[in-house]
Amino acid sequence: MAQIKLMTATVLGRRNVTPGMVRVTLGGDGLRDFRSTGVGDEYVRFFFPDPETGELVLPDVDAQGFWKWPAGKTPAHCECYTIRHVRTSDAGIEIDVDFVVHEGGRASEWAQQASPGDTIALREPNGLYEAPANADWQLFVADATGLPALGRLLEGLPAGTEARAIVEIPDTGHEQQFETKADLKLVYLHGSGNGIAPSRLEAAVRGVSVPQGRVPYVWVAAESRTVRPIRKYLRHELGWAATSYSVTGYWTDKLAEWEQRWAALDPAVKKQIDDLWRSGRDGQEIADEVEARMEQFGL
Repeated sequence: MAQIKLMTATVLGRRNVTPGMVRVTLGGDGLRDFRSTGVGDEYVRFFFPDPETGELVLPDVDAQGFWKWPAGKTPAHCECYTIRHVRTSDAGIEIDVDFVVHEGGRASEWAQQASPGDTIALREPNGLYEAPANADWQLFVADATGLPALGRLLEGLPAGTEARAIVEIPDTGHEQQFETKADLKLVYLHGSGNGIAPSRLEAAVRGVSVPQGRVPYVWVAAESRTVRPIRKYLRHELGWAATSYSVTGYWTDKLAEWEQRWAALDPAVKKQIDDLWRSGRDGQEIADEVEARMEQFGL
């Protein structure tokens, strides 16, 4: 096993994008090896040191890429966040990362308090959006956590693309407007999802029809259990190929309760789920089976 390789970034600045979003700008010599994927929803995994001891405990990685944490150590808190902007200049590489403002989130609280000179560790970026070259009709579906990726994706769309975006946010204080060459219709749903009320995203997606003659692509980024029925709708009810959509759970509502249920789960069931991910089978087939197991046990 090998320990994961990390970069260290230095906080250069912090500002509020909206009352609901704070932007942290990172740079410094530690990012000299940073290479953007160029994909609009690219993300990095951040590792936060223990707030009391300052210790950064990292996992080892096996040949398949699975993590194993050192025994007897408290793992570093880690979360994935979208890179909103990447800039290269004579001073080096700078990246902007947007964080939803909320109480009780380790990463959000770090971002709200970040000051120039603070440092944080991160891995190399990865992206998920992969629309076919001829996709001329695209639907973007997100909650507040998906706004940074949504903004970068919309800004990168070519002229001639018909784009529709449905974004579920707590209130108007989270609204953002984006520049794009595409023909965009942006709809905000207020007061639902986002851990405050039942989500309306599935119903909204079901209410959208693809115009005749268009080549569609759907991108979805929201709470983990919220996106499951949307993926099922696209895959099983509409019968779309996996190349026509990207559906990603960005976070888990009531995470502490979820973690308690996961910890109490029969080890044999956990192994079955892990074995599914390691099986090397079709990703969508695996997702079907994993989601079924998760829902069976209230996860």
